[in-house]
Amino acid sequence: MADPRGFALARGASLLLVALACLGRIWCSVFIAGRKDSAIVSEGPYALARHPLYSLSFLGGLALALATGSLALVLLTALVLAALFGSAARREERWLAEHHPEAWAQYAAKTHRWRPDFSKWSMPPVATVYPAVLWKAFVDAGAFFLLYALLLAGIALREAGVLPTLAILP
Repeated sequence: MADPRGFALARGASLLLVALACLGRIWCSVFIAGRKDSAIVSEGPYALARHPLYSLSFLGGLALALATGSLALVLLTALVLAALFGSAARREERWLAEHHPEAWAQYAAKTHRWRPDFSKWSMPPVATVYPAVLWKAFVDAGAFFLLYALLLAGIALREAGVLPTLAILP
């Protein structure tokens, strides 16, 4: 981005989106942990959409691309992540349909794959939390923040002339 204020705005927005993606992924992990293969999870974020972890990972990836200030990189990232997460979601859905046919059919009929429907919000009064899985979710979230920090460090080093400019993307 040529405009430093616009670039700062993009970086700030990207940090907020990375934080949202990380917090959302931790929230999803609380509900799916230890139950992913044994049952159809339809509470919490899984009441809103069938693949909230993938959606939030997509958001986090786009946020990291946004921090670069390159529209081309944002679009390329969106295409690559959409293909990867779309394929993973279809594969997961085939497995769930095979192993939990009736429950899957009911869940899939009422819950959109990607678009959250906030009118279907449901929160159980009690949830079992597995500390090891919750810790892994925090570590995964930390990886997003680490990537964000490394990206900004790389940009700063390039702007300082320490790293070369390999390509200029729009």
